[in-house]
Amino acid sequence: MNEKNILKRQYKLFVTICVVVGFIVGTGIFWLPGRVLYYSGGDMWTGVASWVVGGVVISTCVYMFSVLSAKYEKMHGMVDYAEAIVGEKYGYLSGWFFAIMYQTAGYAIIAWISASFTATLAGHEQTRNTPFVFFLTAFYMVITFTINYLAPKLPMRLNVFTTVVRVIPLVLMGTVGLLVAVIVNDTSVTSTAASGSEGLSDPSFLGAVVATVFAYNGWQAAVAFNSEVKDSKRTFPIALLLGFFVVMVIYVLYFMGVVSAGDPALLMANNQLGTRAAFVNIFGGMASNVLMVFVIISGLGILNMCCMGMSRGLYSLARRERGPIPERMVQLDPQTNVPVCSMITCVGVSFLWLLVIYGNYNGWYGTVNERNFAFNLPDFYNMIFFVLLIPIFAGFIIRHRKDTTIHWFNRFAAPLLAIGGAGFMIYARIASSPIHAAVYFGAFVVLGLVGVICCASVYRRIFEFIRRRFPWSKE
Repeated sequence: MNEKNILKRQYKLFVTICVVVGFIVGTGIFWLPGRVLYYSGGDMWTGVASWVVGGVVISTCVYMFSVLSAKYEKMHGMVDYAEAIVGEKYGYLSGWFFAIMYQTAGYAIIAWISASFTATLAGHEQTRNTPFVFFLTAFYMVITFTINYLAPKLPMRLNVFTTVVRVIPLVLMGTVGLLVAVIVNDTSVTSTAASGSEGLSDPSFLGAVVATVFAYNGWQAAVAFNSEVKDSKRTFPIALLLGFFVVMVIYVLYFMGVVSAGDPALLMANNQLGTRAAFVNIFGGMASNVLMVFVIISGLGILNMCCMGMSRGLYSLARRERGPIPERMVQLDPQTNVPVCSMITCVGVSFLWLLVIYGNYNGWYGTVNERNFAFNLPDFYNMIFFVLLIPIFAGFIIRHRKDTTIHWFNRFAAPLLAIGGAGFMIYARIASSPIHAAVYFGAFVVLGLVGVICCASVYRRIFEFIRRRFPWSKE
C-alpha cells in the first residue's frame, strides 16, 4: 500500500489516556448503581466489592492487551493480534467482527441512548420508542459522522473536553456527596445503604459483579489508536492500564456517593429517579436537569469516539487487501487524512443496526416466555468479543512459550488470567439467558459468512466463476 495511506503518529500520553477513559466512561455508570445495590442486598460495601471484583476481572484482559500492544505494533490492535498469533484468516474474521458488528452496533445503540436521555430532558413521557427518539438518533449519528469527516482533528479535541465533562459530575458526587452524607448528616454509609434493602429478594453478589463488568466495556476500541500514538510501545500500555484504573476509582467513588446521598430504596426501585434524587439532595433542585445534560454529553462524547474508531475498521482490513473493495476502502482523503469509504460504509451499516433496535420495541422477533424477544446489541457484541479473545490469548502462550525476551509472567500467567476473565464474561452471558446466547452466536455465524463472501479473494473468485459460467455477464 502507498505510504500516503498510513495514519500518522500524533498523540501523546495525556491525550491517549483521555481516549481510554473517554471510551469507558459513558452513560452506563449513571444506570447501574441501583441494580448493583439491589444485587448486593442493599449493602453499600458489598456493592463496592462487586465494582472492584468486576474491574479486576476486566483488568486481566486489559493487561493482556497492554502486553500485546507492546509486542505487536502494526496497525489496528485487535486485528493485528489475531492475525499475528492465530493466522490471517482469523485476523480477518476478528477485523470483520470489529468493523461490522462491534463498532457499528455500538455506534447505533449509543446514539439511541443519547436520544432517549434527550427526550427525558425535554419532558417526554415516552423516551424509547417514539418517532422523536429515532429521528433524533439518526440526527446524532449523521452530525457526528459529518464532524469526523469534515474536521477530523476536532473530534479528538472534543474527546478531551467531553471526558473532563463526564468525569467532573462523577468525582463531585463521589467526594462531595460522600462527605455530606457522612459528616453533615452524621450517619454511617453502611447503615444508610442497608436501610433500603428491606423487602427485596434474591440478592446475588455474582449478579452485582456481572452488572459492573459490563459498565467497564469500551477500552477495547481504544486499541485501534495504538498506531497513532507517539512512542506507542512505551506510551500505549501505560495509557491503557492507567486509564482503566482511573475509571475503576471514579466508579467506586461515584457509587459510594450516590448511595450515601440518596434514598437507597428509591435507587433500587428506579435507578434514574434515585440518582436524580441524590443529586438534588446534594446540589439543589436544578441538579436533575444538570444530570441529564451530563448524561447526554457523556453519550455524545462516547458516540464521537465510537465514530473515530469505526471509521478505521474496514480501512484496516483494506490495508491487508481484504474485505469489500479494498482498493477503495484504503483510500485516505488527501486533505483530512480520513478513510472516507470505510467511514461512509460503516455509518451505513450502523443504520441497519438502528433498525434492529427499532424491531426490539415493535415485536419484530416474536415472543419467548410470553415476552417480546429483544436482540440486545451490547449483549451480542460483548459476548462474541470475549469468545474471539480466548484463541488469541491461548495462541500467545503457545507461540511465545520459549521467548525469553518476554517476562515469564507475561508469557504464561497473564494470558491464563485473561482467558479466565474472558471465560467468566461468556459464562455470565450464557447463564443469564441461554436462548439469547444461542441467537447471538447464530447471528455471528451468519454475519461471519457474509464477511467470507465479502473477502476480496472470495468475491473475485465468485465473479470470475459467474463470468465463465455466463459469458453475457462480461458485457
